[in-house]
Amino acid sequence: MKRKILFIVVLIIIFFGFFAISAGLSAKAGITFAKKAAQAVKQQDLESAKTNLQNTKKQLKNSQKSLIVLTPLRIIPLAGWYIADAQRGISAAVSGVSAAQTLTEAITPYADVLGLKGEGAFLGGTAQERLAVAIETLSKVTPQLEQVGKDLKLVRGEIDQVQSWRYPNFLPGKPGEKIKLAKDSIDQIESFIVDAKPLIEVLPDIMGQNKERKYLVLLQNDKELRPTGGFITAYAIFRVNKGDIQSEGSEDIYRLDASLTKKLPAPAPIKKYLPSEKYLNLRDSNLSPDYLASMQQFEQLYNFTSGKKDIDGIITLNTQFVLNMMKALGPIEALGTKFTTDEVSACGCPQIIYELEKYADEPVAFEKGDRKGIIGVLMQQMMAKTFAAPKSAWPNVFGTVISSLQQKDILLYLKDQKSQSAVEKINFAGRIYDYDGDYIHINEANFGGAKSNMYIESKVKQVVTKGKDGKINEKLTIDYKYPRAGDNCSLERKGGLCLAGIYKSWIRIYVPKGSTLIKASGTEVPITASEDLTKTVFEGFFTLRPQGTGKIEIEYSVPLKLDKTYKLLIQKQPGVAKQTYEIDAFGKKQKAFPFTVDKQFEVKL
Repeated sequence: MKRKILFIVVLIIIFFGFFAISAGLSAKAGITFAKKAAQAVKQQDLESAKTNLQNTKKQLKNSQKSLIVLTPLRIIPLAGWYIADAQRGISAAVSGVSAAQTLTEAITPYADVLGLKGEGAFLGGTAQERLAVAIETLSKVTPQLEQVGKDLKLVRGEIDQVQSWRYPNFLPGKPGEKIKLAKDSIDQIESFIVDAKPLIEVLPDIMGQNKERKYLVLLQNDKELRPTGGFITAYAIFRVNKGDIQSEGSEDIYRLDASLTKKLPAPAPIKKYLPSEKYLNLRDSNLSPDYLASMQQFEQLYNFTSGKKDIDGIITLNTQFVLNMMKALGPIEALGTKFTTDEVSACGCPQIIYELEKYADEPVAFEKGDRKGIIGVLMQQMMAKTFAAPKSAWPNVFGTVISSLQQKDILLYLKDQKSQSAVEKINFAGRIYDYDGDYIHINEANFGGAKSNMYIESKVKQVVTKGKDGKINEKLTIDYKYPRAGDNCSLERKGGLCLAGIYKSWIRIYVPKGSTLIKASGTEVPITASEDLTKTVFEGFFTLRPQGTGKIEIEYSVPLKLDKTYKLLIQKQPGVAKQTYEIDAFGKKQKAFPFTVDKQFEVKL
C-alpha cells in the first residue's frame, strides 16, 4: 500500500514537474523575444518590434497554459503562494504584451512622422505637411488608447496581488525591490496613458486644425529663479494654423513693460524685497507658484499694453529647454551668430546659455536693440532645423519635448477650458495640486538680480515621524552650496556679465493646510505662517554669497491621521536644477535622488 502511495506521489511530481518545466522553457523563450522587441524599439524599428512582440505573446501564452495545470497545488501552504504568483506574473506579462501590441499598432500610421522604421501613412510632402496631416487624424488613436488602458488595468490587477514581502531582498537579484519597482512602473504607465487621452483628443484644436491659434511665448530665465521657473526676459507671438507654426516677432520684456497704459500697485512681496519698484511690471508678475494664477496675472497686465494681441494661451520656455533642444538638433545659426552647446570658460556654461545671458544681462543698450528678436528667431530656427532633420533624429526631438514638459521646462496655459483641463490632467500646466495625503512644495524667488541659480546646489532632506498626539511631525533641512567665485555686479560696470552675484531669496514652503510651525532657523527674516492656494505656507528670506554655504531647518506638525499607508506628494518648482532630495519616513529611508519631476512617496505602516 505504501509503495502504491509513493508511486502515485512520484507520478504526480513528474506530471506537475513536466508542466512546470514546460512553462519555464516557454517563459524563457518569451523573455528572449521580449528583449529583442525592446532592442528593436531602441533601434526605432517598429516592424521588428511588432514581430518580436507577437512571438513573445505566443510563448507566454504557452507558459500560461502549462501553469494552469498547477492550479490544484495552490492549496498547499506556502508553496501555493509562489505557484499563484507565477500564474499571476505570466498573466500580467500577457496583458502587458497585449498593451504593447495595441500601442505599436496605434502608432504604425505615424511611423514616418515619428521617425520610426516602418511604413507610415504620411509619406508624401514635406515633414511639416506630414505632421499637419498626422495631427488631423489623431482622433483615430483614442479608441486604441482605451484598449491599452484596459490591458494595463489587467496587468496592475495581477501584479498588485503579488506581495513583495514573500521575496526578501537578501535573495539574489533583490526580487522584492524589483516587484515594488514593477508595481510603481505599471501605475505610472497606466496613469500616463489614461491621462494622455484627453490631451490627444484636443491636440488638433491646440495646433490650429479647426481655427488658427495664436500663442504668447515667454522666455523664463531659470538662472534667475522666480516662482514659476525664472525671470521673464522676453516674449514672442506665434500663430499656429493646421500644424504650421510661424513667428510674428519677439521683443525684450522691458519694452513691453514700457508700453503699459495702466499701472497696478506693486504687491507686498515686491514692495518688501524690490522696494525700487512702485508698480507691478509684467516681468515680475509670475509671483504665484501656481502657473495658472501667475499667467492670469500676466494676462491682466498684458491687456493694458498698447500693442496687445488676442491670444489663445501663454507658453513659457526656459533656457534649459533651449539647451536640450540644441543637444538634440546640433548648432543653430541665428542673428549672425552660431549657437552651440560647447562650454564657455567665462561662465562655465554652454555657449547658448552664455549668449542668452548676454542678451538678458549685459549693460549695452545698442546690442540689446539689435538682438531684440532673439527668442522668436531661435524658436523659428529650431523648428526649421527639426523639420529638415533626418527622420532618425525625430524620436530624440519628440523625447526632448516630452521630458521638458514633464520637468516643467515648458509650461502651458490655454484659454480654452477643455484644452486647459487636458494639460492639467497630464501635469503639463504647472499647477499646485490638492492632495489627499502629506504634501510639500519648496518655492524660491531670486530678488538679487544676478544669475546665481546657474551655480547654486541644494540638498533637501525630509524626516517624517509620528508625534505623541498622533499627528505627523516633520523636519525639513535644506543645505545650500554656492561654489562659484563672485562676479562684478556693480551698477556702474561698463561690461561683463553679473552671473555669480549675491543670492537674495524669498522662500516659501507649501505644506498641508492647518500645519503648525514648531521652530525654524537659517533665514534672515523670521519664518511666518500664512495660507495660500489651499495650503499653509511658511515664508522667509535669506541671502547666500558666492563661495558660501547655507542651511535652513524647519520643524512642523501636520494635522493628518495615520492609517495603513502614509502618502506624500512632492511638487518640484519649475526651473530648479542641481537639487537632490532625501526622505526618511518612519525609519524607512529612500536614497537621495535628483529632483527633476513631481514625485509621490508611499510607506506601508
